[in-house]
Amino acid sequence: MQGPYPIFCRGHSGGRLVCDAFIRNGVDMGHVALDRKDTESFAITNPIIYKMILNAYAYWEANDKQRQYDQNVMKQCINQYLDAEIQHGGKKPFGWKMGISLFTMPMLLDAFPTAKVIHLIRDGRDVMLSRLEARFAHLSDPVNRLVVFGEANVDHFEGHPLTPETVATYRNELEMLHWVTAVRYGLKGRAYTGRYLEVKYEDICQNPIPVFEQLFDFIGIPFLATTRAWLQQAVYHTRIAKWKTLPAEELKKPLEIGGPLLRELGYL
Repeated sequence: MQGPYPIFCRGHSGGRLVCDAFIRNGVDMGHVALDRKDTESFAITNPIIYKMILNAYAYWEANDKQRQYDQNVMKQCINQYLDAEIQHGGKKPFGWKMGISLFTMPMLLDAFPTAKVIHLIRDGRDVMLSRLEARFAHLSDPVNRLVVFGEANVDHFEGHPLTPETVATYRNELEMLHWVTAVRYGLKGRAYTGRYLEVKYEDICQNPIPVFEQLFDFIGIPFLATTRAWLQQAVYHTRIAKWKTLPAEELKKPLEIGGPLLRELGYL
């Protein structure tokens, strides 16, 4: 099996670009949405993915028997994906891109010794401004609460119930909190030496060719000349640091939430 090689990220972190490059370079990413390049089979509309994400934090504390059960569920999910969407049954490189599936990372890496994951990270201030409408319109769903807050039972924020009015009032803070929760969870992949690679979206925008040389070397496939040529036309450095257009006052509260992680990752 050549893979799987999924692209994991908090939504709106540049995964569409990376997924497109993977496809152009011969990695089978399944049936992807034309606009977002998401592999819909790994969305929470898949009940297996939904169940695994709900168990994302419990997995780290589970006993061996429960972990094995979760890994078998992951194997079931991948086998269904291979049968339905992947040509050659995984004998050629394959993966997927779906931001929320980041919360299945440890189950995947434990279940498949051949798996390697890309963790794409983007400056949380820019991610904050790129609204995840579906996530915040459905915070009544426990999975959406878990990936935003780190637990599924949260029903208040800043002392207010999670109504549409509260979301609208604290949207920047909630988007930043979601970024922190997702990126922190993804950083757990650092425990899997040689099978986890962190990539910053800003590095792609500034130096795409060296970054993708590293990416394709990591998963062990040649970097095609056609992919190189496409990247040189498709990547723009103007896609970064949009947060600088915000007044400093609007950044104050979000930075109270995201500042420590931004600093840890070198953004501050």
